[in-house]
Amino acid sequence: MPESAAGRRFPLNPEATWPFEITTPMTSSIFIRACSPDRRVSPGVSNSRRLMTQAATGLMVLACAGTGQLTSAPVLAQERASATHSGSPAPGGRPSTGARASWNEIGRALAGQPPSRSFQDEPTRLAWQAYADEVNANWRQYRERMAEPMRQWSSTEVPSANATVFYPFSGPDFATLDNVFPRANRYVMIAMQRAERPVDVLSLKPQSALQTIEVLGDAWRHFGRDGFFVTEYLDRYLTRNQVRIGASTFLLTFFQLKGYEVTDITPIRVDDQGRIELLAHDTRDWMSVRFSLIRDGQPVVLDYLRIDLSDKGLSQAPGHHTFVRQMAQHPSLLKAASHLPQNKTFSMVAQAMLDEGRFILQDETGLKYTRLNEHFETVLYGRFEKAHGAFPSYHRDLARAFTERKDIRPLNFKVGYYKDGNYVLIAARRRHGMR
Repeated sequence: MPESAAGRRFPLNPEATWPFEITTPMTSSIFIRACSPDRRVSPGVSNSRRLMTQAATGLMVLACAGTGQLTSAPVLAQERASATHSGSPAPGGRPSTGARASWNEIGRALAGQPPSRSFQDEPTRLAWQAYADEVNANWRQYRERMAEPMRQWSSTEVPSANATVFYPFSGPDFATLDNVFPRANRYVMIAMQRAERPVDVLSLKPQSALQTIEVLGDAWRHFGRDGFFVTEYLDRYLTRNQVRIGASTFLLTFFQLKGYEVTDITPIRVDDQGRIELLAHDTRDWMSVRFSLIRDGQPVVLDYLRIDLSDKGLSQAPGHHTFVRQMAQHPSLLKAASHLPQNKTFSMVAQAMLDEGRFILQDETGLKYTRLNEHFETVLYGRFEKAHGAFPSYHRDLARAFTERKDIRPLNFKVGYYKDGNYVLIAARRRHGMR
């Protein structure tokens, strides 16, 4: 009989017949153990199985695997699960999200790791081999120059986060989020780029495969050098290629490079109440997606959401604004955000983070330093003289702080936009009693 974190019990039949529905107004985490009669429930919600909760934090479902042993996967609060997992191929000949092996095989090919399937012709195979060499070289460069130093730095300078972490203006940059918060069990990323289905380069016709491989190789060259994806290029990958390359293609690649196993990919949306809703896999447009993952034997969820964070966008979608304010309560990251949080047309998301935030890690493109310093204890790392040349009018207050403050700490890795060798991070913890 499951027990909530608040000590309250909910009687459940562990051999309950599907479908069933659970609704609770609890505001704490609850843990539910549920098995179908055939004991073949995979982690998550599938077929006609539906779970609903109004809990404010998390819901953990323990479900029977084919062996009869219990496995687990988080089904998070403020969400409705309405998807059906038919196991049939998704549109475009790609495997359904229930096909765990297929998604990981696609990810291996994207990550330059030998897949078990072969390409359709020899020129494509040779082009992929050159691409694989390039991905591996650029990933190695990124790890040595940025990822490993950042991970070591974060282990002492960033509070450990074991639950949800939030990354607005993220693009598909899971690498930085994982470097800074490597033990979180839920990652929430928001950007303007569409997720789309991950591209299966192994199934593409030769001409499309060659073009896609060339485009992806260019993307990884930029990431290996810069540690971020250029927004303009991301838009180009989506609209100017024969195959639509969305954010999920890069996310799937990161998971393979970082040793995650993908167990499911599901299209999602945020409803009018600010809750995440799982959609059917045959949904035509995959604007936003949920990745169900395994890291070191433990379940992890990543929600990538296409949300317009401008004031106009949030005003027109109140559910999105509600969701952003909820997520802002969690440890947050802002990086390579084009200084949008300092722009008056993005005041709603900035205010949400200032009002609700507890810990924020950002580079100079995040919240305005003066406003952040009013409510947070800030620690400055690195060097900062002026913003990138594309944003000359921003963050003069931060440049002044680097001149006046005597407690600046060193930073031994590159992060964010190139600025004549000057890189900065700001760790902000809310002052006691300040809201």
